[in-house]
Parts: sequence; C-alpha cells; structure tokens
Amino acid sequence: MNRRAGLGFMDRLQFLRSRPVLAIAVSVVSLLVIITAITFTTPLRCAPAKALGLKGIASGCETVATVAIKSNPNGQGNYPPPFGNPASGPYPPAGNPASGPGPDTNPFSGPYPPAGNPVSGSYPPFYPPVSAGLPTGPRPALDCRLPVFAGPPGSGGFIVFPGGNFIADPSSSVTVPSPTPTPAPVGGPGPGYGPGYGTLSYDRQFSKWVPVPISQLSPDGSRYAYAPADGIYIVSVATNTQTEVGEGHAWTIVAVESDGAYAEDPNAAGLWLYPFSGTPRQITKTGYWRAATTTAAYGTATSAVPQGATNSIIRLDLKTGSISEWFSRTGAQVGVSGFDAQGNPIISVYYINGSGNEIWIASSPSSASAIAGVYNPPYGGATGFSSYSPPFADSHGVWFAGNYSSYGNNATGVALYVPGQGFYWMSSIGGQLAGGCY
Repeated sequence: MNRRAGLGFMDRLQFLRSRPVLAIAVSVVSLLVIITAITFTTPLRCAPAKALGLKGIASGCETVATVAIKSNPNGQGNYPPPFGNPASGPYPPAGNPASGPGPDTNPFSGPYPPAGNPVSGSYPPFYPPVSAGLPTGPRPALDCRLPVFAGPPGSGGFIVFPGGNFIADPSSSVTVPSPTPTPAPVGGPGPGYGPGYGTLSYDRQFSKWVPVPISQLSPDGSRYAYAPADGIYIVSVATNTQTEVGEGHAWTIVAVESDGAYAEDPNAAGLWLYPFSGTPRQITKTGYWRAATTTAAYGTATSAVPQGATNSIIRLDLKTGSISEWFSRTGAQVGVSGFDAQGNPIISVYYINGSGNEIWIASSPSSASAIAGVYNPPYGGATGFSSYSPPFADSHGVWFAGNYSSYGNNATGVALYVPGQGFYWMSSIGGQLAGGCY
C-alpha cells in the first residue's frame, strides 16, 4: 500500500520541504500548465504565442484582422481608414480619429505625437484607393482632365475623369526660349529653382505646357518666369519672347503673380518684387520666403533650424510690409507647400520624433485644420496619406499627389480634398501635378 496516497495537506507540504529538488520540479510543471492554458485557450493567447514563436497560433490571431478587412468592401464596419471613414470602429489598434486612447494613439486622437489633437478635432473622412485592397467609398463625379508629369520635358499628360486613366501628351516637351544670355542649367534639384529642373505646368488659358512649376506661372497664364545663374527672365506665353530683370545677381523665384515676379536672394534674407513694368523694390529685408499669393508671402524667420528644433511659419503682408506669426506645432518642423482656393496656406508638418507627418490648412493664426497625415507607430506599419508634390486648388477642391499606406497596403496616386466633405482617392496614377482639373 502507498502510504503517501493518503497524506493530508500538511504532510505533503512537509514532504516537499524535505525534498527541495522535487518541490522545484513541481513548481516548473505547474507554471508550464498555466502558460499552456493561456496560450491555447484564452483571448490573451496572441501576445504570448508571438513571444514564444508559436507561428500557428499567431497566424490565427492575424486571420481575425484579415477577415475584418475582407468583410468591409464598402468602407463600412469595423475597419476605418486611419483618418476617418464615416463608420468608425475599434480596428486598427491605433484607433479612428476620436476612438479609444490606446497605447499608440493616432496623431489626432491623443498625446501622440506630443503636440496632441489638431484644433479641428479630427481629420475629415477619407476614402482610400481600391488598388490597395482596402475599403472604398463614393467618389466625386468629375468630367475633366488633370495635367500631371513624371519628370523631364515630354513626360506630361492628363488623368482623364471619369475613369482616372492616363493619356500622354507629346506636346509637353517644352524648354525655355533660346538663346538666353546665360544658358539655364538642366537636371537640377527640383521645383522652385527655374527651368529644366524636371518641372512642368499646364497653362490652361493658352492650352500649352510651360517649363516651370505652377508657382512661376502668372494667374492669368500670360507670363512665366525662370531664374538661371544670372537674373530673372519673364517670358510671354503667347509670343515666347522674354525680358531680363534683376541682371547681375542670382535669384530664387518665390511666386509669379499678376503684378510681377517675387524673388529672394538664395543666400540672404528678404523679398523683392520685379514688376512686369516699372521699378523693382525690396518689400522686406528679413525672413526667408517660400510661397506667395497676391496679398501675402509665407516663410520662416531663419533659413533653417538645427536638427530636433521646431520652427514657425510667418506671414508677410505684401502691401504694408508687416510680418506676423502664423502657424507652428509643438515638436514639429513646418513649411508651406501651396494654397487652397481662398489663398490660405497649405502647411506640411513633420514631427521631430518620427511619429508621423500631417497636412494642415491655416486660415488665420488662430484657426487651422489638419486634413490628412501619416501615423508611424513604434511597432511599424505606417498608416495614412502623405504628399510628395505641391498641391493645386481648383473649383473641385485641392488636389494632392502622394502615397497612401495602411498596415502593409500601399498605393501611389492622386487624391482630392473637398472642403466640408472629405479626402478622396481619385486615381492610382502617380506623377506630379501640373495644374487643376478642367
């Protein structure tokens, strides 16, 4: 007869205390039983399974998320896009614009990034691309052609709506008039630095392509300007004749408006106006200016800030010369990328800690709204929309060329922001914008 089979609790305890090795073995066995129960039988199994390398169980957890995506073909249900499909829900884990705090909340739903919520409260609804395998929603019904280009002269064409297909236009092979007193460089760094730099725009008034960014084409389409190594050249679109101003000096063109070309010394502060006729004048001796409308220029007080430092957008009244603070975000560097139809600056925000970036429209120093952005959670999987080309406003809204990402799904193309309605993915054709859709 086994006497230990009838031992009471205190007898068993005394027996284990007299044999410490056996006690340890029993404890280890008990711990394994607990882990196994959690891993295989409870809702908490996912994290331990991944940590222990149990791929079969971990893949089962991921299958739940995949089913949630596939069950939502019309943008409804429990998988909202990162910045606000109309029907919100608990997935993805970072949360929808006003949903649950979570440990890694979206830029607009909590203290991460450190700047916190946009003053608008949340991003507008977003209708993502079908090509990315994500939910889709209604699109504005358009009947127009959107000019885009891929880079060098001759790469222009039109995205045609409805349909969103691309038609190439060989007439986009344009260059500046020749000869010029100082030949314009070719293959330079990008938009805003003159002709031949891989930039084009489409002059709707004359139905012609011109070899400069949109900002260097006058609002009425009659003139454009470029700045080679010396001076500024004003070109008539109708006749292709040109006039040099600001000779003997290097310039960066900030904008071309109805009254002339606004330019700055690339190595010094200040802003100048070179009118189409009349005497040039220096509007201010301070500030570094990056964009302008008929009434105001926008830039920064210094040409740059050290890595990790924040900066602010300042505004220059072109009539009075007064300068005021306009926009800033805690923990971010900011810059003006374009304007909406009302002339309000569209501002790119890049968070210093790498948590993401956003697109804002600021109508005044006290009124600004975040309209899109990208959230970079610490665990990976960037989510959102980011623009890589200057935006352009027309009667339909504001057009953006950029990238959309959502937890491993990615797409490149063109989106349209309609004020008061939402942000719509319009075409999966990439490229840079060359004008509005007409």
